[in-house]
Amino acid sequence: MAGTRRQYAELVSRSGPWIEGLRNMRILVTGATGFIGGHVVALLHEAGADVHAIARRPEPRTSLDTPVTWHRGDLTDGAATAATVAAVEPDRILHLASLVKGARDPELLLPMFEANTASAVHLLDAARAAGVGRVILAGSLEEPTGSDQLATSPYALSKATATAYGRYVRARTDVEVVNLQIFMVYGPAQLDEKKLIPYVIRSLQNGVAPSLSSGVRNVDWVFVTDVAEGIARSCVEPEPDAAVPLGTGTLTTVRSVVEQLVELSGVDVEPTFGSIVDRSEEVERRCDTELTTKQLGWAPSTSLSDGLQATLDWYGTT
Repeated sequence: MAGTRRQYAELVSRSGPWIEGLRNMRILVTGATGFIGGHVVALLHEAGADVHAIARRPEPRTSLDTPVTWHRGDLTDGAATAATVAAVEPDRILHLASLVKGARDPELLLPMFEANTASAVHLLDAARAAGVGRVILAGSLEEPTGSDQLATSPYALSKATATAYGRYVRARTDVEVVNLQIFMVYGPAQLDEKKLIPYVIRSLQNGVAPSLSSGVRNVDWVFVTDVAEGIARSCVEPEPDAAVPLGTGTLTTVRSVVEQLVELSGVDVEPTFGSIVDRSEEVERRCDTELTTKQLGWAPSTSLSDGLQATLDWYGTT
């Protein structure tokens, strides 16, 4: 973990004027104990930001064990969220917390609404009341992009609804709201080993053939350190448009990623593609990188092969 944090120190040392904008900026982060949140907090810390975070459980830690000022709170509780925001008085709020489940089960409607939509609305309203300058909402590539497009899952619906609330607050209040559309993130310190890449790596390390779907889905894979930089830039760049995509603009199939991991690992294991039924209505979408570069001055710098090797190296030390 220390090695990954050193990478952010190196990034800060070679970055342009935008990094100076983070120095001493007070930023309240939700989801700091998660995969992406842990990386973002590490970068903000190295840049000299005053980082605060909300967590429900006692003695929380980020995935990279970065120093941060913690506040106990439940984002589904509007009054408690407002009290925390008022006490912290942040310059920016980064809302990265999310309940992520791709199942199509309608029974997930209420849990997704409470965890993803209601929490975003509570933060937006608390920001309005406290005079917070900007709120960044982490959206998903799963969100429908057209008014006639149906959300494929309760998760996608909850994120799309939060995005709509963000656009309303941006248009009707003094709060700048940036909706990030984050594509498929991978990399070191993704602690949920049910996710594809950690699962495949651990299977290969144990000499076990991973059980997989057909692997035909095309995905825009983006390395976590690149995403952390894009999120950090969204705090300081002149107000971006309402929607900012963070991805590479390149589609690669799940099967290809798994085959690259097998080759890079040097393990003689044959994955069992097709042993799990493909999920219906998978979203295949490519990031508009020209739009992102125009708005944030950001473009991903890590190739898929380099990112997969770095991820393998990290899991090889844990």
